[in-house]
Amino acid sequence: MKKVYIETNGCSVVRHDTQRYSKYFRVNGWKEIYLPEEADLVLLTTCAVVKDTEDSSVLAIKNLRKNMKKGAQLIVGGCLSKINPERLSKEFNGICFGKDEEEKLDDLIDAKIKIMDIFWDGNIIREHSLGVPELVYSNEHIKECKLAEGLADKFKNSNYLEIYNYMTKGRYMWQEKDLFEVKVSDGCNYRCSYCATKNAKGDLKSRNINKIIAEFKLGVEKGYPKIVLTGDEVGEYGKDIGLSLVDLIERLVPISGNSRIALRYITPESIIKQYEKLKGYFHSGKIYYFCSSFQSGSSKILKLMNRPQNINDFVSLMNKMTNDCSYVFKHTQIIIGFPQETEKDFNQTLEVINNNCFEYVTALKYSVRPHTKAVDIPGHISQKIIDERYEKAIKLISKLRKEKLKNKIYDELLRQFSA
Repeated sequence: MKKVYIETNGCSVVRHDTQRYSKYFRVNGWKEIYLPEEADLVLLTTCAVVKDTEDSSVLAIKNLRKNMKKGAQLIVGGCLSKINPERLSKEFNGICFGKDEEEKLDDLIDAKIKIMDIFWDGNIIREHSLGVPELVYSNEHIKECKLAEGLADKFKNSNYLEIYNYMTKGRYMWQEKDLFEVKVSDGCNYRCSYCATKNAKGDLKSRNINKIIAEFKLGVEKGYPKIVLTGDEVGEYGKDIGLSLVDLIERLVPISGNSRIALRYITPESIIKQYEKLKGYFHSGKIYYFCSSFQSGSSKILKLMNRPQNINDFVSLMNKMTNDCSYVFKHTQIIIGFPQETEKDFNQTLEVINNNCFEYVTALKYSVRPHTKAVDIPGHISQKIIDERYEKAIKLISKLRKEKLKNKIYDELLRQFSA
């Protein structure tokens, strides 16, 4: 029996596909193993959305090649080959494939069961991540975790631990054993000037709704209490096939049983447009989580990013949901140091964060990505200034998180003992 070793440093969407590849090799008669030096074939799926993850991908290629046995073959998948093919070619000249080229695997192993017929079924043989997020970062986080675990155990209420997990970097979703994933789409129709993923994935490609429903139903039947609908832009699901996210949710909820639904990722524009038709599911907690990245609080920077410039409607909606949808975890992301960002622009982003309407905020430093329009925007910010602004943002994010975590725990105590 041939042996395959699989690894990834990709985002949640790439990790999802990596688990599909794991199943694919197994159902085609391969044995997945834990050591690359014993494998006949090594598959690495990569990320290059920012410079750091690109560097990590290249380092992984070097390390795997060094550890592989003689005669073994390395295959590189994921986004690196499409985002920065020039750099990849300097390190690797073997078979590589992007998301729309998965059929290369069928030819490579003469597959009886094709990759397009494989979906992730929740059966994780091993975690493939080269960089699993740390679960705790400080003594303070450890104490918070112990408190949440203690409350959950004492009061027989898992909500306390869920609150901690979804408000602490590295905890939410990455290693949840009670979370089932269903891919609903790939690609995105937006044209953000900084986005390298667009070059790798292309325009929106929605999956067949009946296949999504069948996979979702499997997760429900297996007893998963949480099911995440994942894709590069879930909010625009169906736009290319005459459907919408609302259509999909309305088909899924009646068969969801006790399972709750998460959305990752959804743009601010998508959630604003569809909120009125989805708000009942948010209010009830049936949709319990989403990630929607506003990226900047400055209309000037948003224009340079080629994103809608009116952020006020989004902020108002997030504040409304904070008051009306207490069971929903709202995650967002910001980019710090985009070209031409002034101190005023940066402070406008901090003002949005200071509303404290998100349960978690991820801050990312802008980095130049090849073949994106942002490369040619004049006025790139020095790394020193980016680093200084990043530290300032992290300090605020940490302060607000601590306050909100206490409030959410307290609210849960009140809810439990006033019921």
